[in-house]
Amino acid sequence: MLKKIKIRREGPRGYNPSDILLPEGYVAEIVASGFNTPVHCCFDEEGYCYVVESGHKIDAVPRILKVDTRSGQWETFYTLPEDKWIKGAAVTGACWHKGSLYVMNTDTLMRIGQDGQAVEILTDLAGRGDHQINHPIIGPDEKIYFGAGCATNGGVVGADNFGFEWLDKNPDFCDVPAKDLILVGRNYKARNILGNLSETVETGAFVPFGTPTSPGQVIKGNVKCNGAILRCDLDGNNLEVVAWGLRNPYGLAFREDGQLFATEHGMDERGARYVVDDPDDFYEIKQGEWYGWPDFASGIRMDDPYWGEGGHGREPVLAEFPNPYPPKPFVSFQTHAASNGFDFCRNPEFGFEGDAFVACFGDLAPITTITKAVTPAGFKVVRVDMETGQVRDFAVNKMTGPASKLPHDGFERPSHCQFGPDGNLYVVDFGIIHIAPERGAIRQQVGTGSLWRIRRVDGPHGIVPPQPMTVPVYLLQGLGLLVGVIGGSILSAQLIKRLRGNNNRRNK
Repeated sequence: MLKKIKIRREGPRGYNPSDILLPEGYVAEIVASGFNTPVHCCFDEEGYCYVVESGHKIDAVPRILKVDTRSGQWETFYTLPEDKWIKGAAVTGACWHKGSLYVMNTDTLMRIGQDGQAVEILTDLAGRGDHQINHPIIGPDEKIYFGAGCATNGGVVGADNFGFEWLDKNPDFCDVPAKDLILVGRNYKARNILGNLSETVETGAFVPFGTPTSPGQVIKGNVKCNGAILRCDLDGNNLEVVAWGLRNPYGLAFREDGQLFATEHGMDERGARYVVDDPDDFYEIKQGEWYGWPDFASGIRMDDPYWGEGGHGREPVLAEFPNPYPPKPFVSFQTHAASNGFDFCRNPEFGFEGDAFVACFGDLAPITTITKAVTPAGFKVVRVDMETGQVRDFAVNKMTGPASKLPHDGFERPSHCQFGPDGNLYVVDFGIIHIAPERGAIRQQVGTGSLWRIRRVDGPHGIVPPQPMTVPVYLLQGLGLLVGVIGGSILSAQLIKRLRGNNNRRNK
């Protein structure tokens, strides 16, 4: 039986579980706080929760924190050495298996023993672009599975990747396919951001910036690829491709029957190639399948009329598709909701047994979209009904959007959902993000991450939470900025007028 615990609250934000709306019969509670960009969590055999801090665009070295969920107390289990911290990248998560913690650091898989000693067991993965190699899980075959995010938005390296702070550090880096591909030879012009900005260079797909491609050119595949799901043995050996053609397969989990599923982040509206309004997806993963990226989005060709008139560079870059009809998603989520980590419910007492609970991190407007967003997307936990294929809200803020932008103390940015040994749902909250286009798109605020718990209480339970209040956050922000600019202009004019008046009086 859970008792009321005294929470070790740290950091500059508040927490009010009543600001999170849930179906009847469920309650939320804050377990621990004061974390720096926590992105993922897992549990050991004794029930301790290991919260992984990412170190992504924050002035705080990545750590793994060992949390006692019964008391809320936590301690540092492991701190990443400074020379292993790839700033701008991320430690993406971990899984516990038979006394060891398997941790993914950007492009390297580590094994950490109970004594805190770390050994790198798989290195030089393709994780130094827009997206990293994502968190590992253990499969029914006792192999380690993980998703490898793409290096670019649509297969072509460009100025947007320079803005994401990796192109100047890794100028030869580009997307790598899992198998050989034949190109159309389509190239895209851009300013030479790595040299003379007055010059124009051409860049093709799957090649470094400033490298043109030609019709019929073959791009060699490699098992250390992007846009794929990979697996290896527990010692890092026998790396192999499970599936490929996925833009950013973020969260992975196996259903009770052994079937693998993955969340995938849809295209942003930036760079040389994109469609507008590409939703995040939830895929059933089949061995050896190609899912369409970079010429398909959500299983639909980029040049299909379905996507409307918007977008850019939507013509195919591949001369031949590995599968002309790639699989469609099992379900799709809201565009730019950022469907991150998820888990399947295996506890009949919690309810919704067999359904997937997905953390929706929330959009990064205006970084990821050029459309005029009015209300935030994501910032909640949703439930995928695996019988009907419906996506339903499960845990939402009383006002749609992150706590830091609205008058509530609920979720900031849910990053991962994980059912604990106690049968309750744990939600990792990443914390406050500041949009900073001048500094690689975003920066994180120290000490604002946390761990929440959602549990079932006695009595009847409902299906969906009450309807939250919808607030046009981005519209209000835009109006506030406009008012600020106008107000600043008026004050400046008044100040100049006053100074001129003073000068005139002095000159008389």
